Amino acid sequence: MLFCLWTRAKLSKTDNPVLIDSKAIEIVENVIEYDFDRLEGHFPLSMNVATLVRARMFDDTIRGFTAEHREATIVNLGAGLDTTFFRVDNGSIKWYDVDFPDVIEIRKRVIPENSRMRCIAKSLLDPSWMDDIKDIQDGILFLVGGVLYYFEEKEMKILLSRLADCFPEGEIVFDAISRFTVSMFNKIVKHAGGNISAKWGIDDTKAISKWDPRITVLQDYTLYSRIENKNYWGEGMARIMDFNDKYRGTCIVHLKFR
Repeated sequence: MLFCLWTRAKLSKTDNPVLIDSKAIEIVENVIEYDFDRLEGHFPLSMNVATLVRARMFDDTIRGFTAEHREATIVNLGAGLDTTFFRVDNGSIKWYDVDFPDVIEIRKRVIPENSRMRCIAKSLLDPSWMDDIKDIQDGILFLVGGVLYYFEEKEMKILLSRLADCFPEGEIVFDAISRFTVSMFNKIVKHAGGNISAKWGIDDTKAISKWDPRITVLQDYTLYSRIENKNYWGEGMARIMDFNDKYRGTCIVHLKFR
């Protein structure tokens, strides 16, 4: 939770060409009393950049959606200390952040709710959170960043089918990793001292549409394929980006429910 926040703040201060997150900088520097220098050296640059690029891809998806649905409902699943709302708010959207009760307790202290940004303190696997989404007037979009590969595939299938049950015509965007990337990702997390591991990887995201006939794949593209200045972080990082895109290590998937 702290890593993603810190990464967006840290890289935003480099004036990078991908994403500037002023709210993350504000929280890291003025709100949370924590020695963020402790995170230095635990994660490779590739994870920092991937986190930033994923946020940018989600921002673009949200802006595209709200261009057609100005008063849309956006639901951020596994929100942690995410600050996307402050980057994409058009003054009319309604926003929900969903996460475990202990996470939401922290989130409310760091990022207070407002009239259009509310929290739901429940696990993603608890279907009752779906009943807490009220008054959808102009379309609904779910975003799930850095979360779903910690699920078992059977849990993924159940979640998507439940969303199709409750939110027909809704859409969801998330990042997915390949089966090969699962083992590599877990080694990085273990090296950083983490005690969680990725469980689900998929090589052909089009296969998701076969899980439920109500699921349509709207977009499926590799993480860095829409980044123009891949050399910004140096040749080494540019090669990692190209490697990821060639072998589909991490992709952004955008689905619609019918």
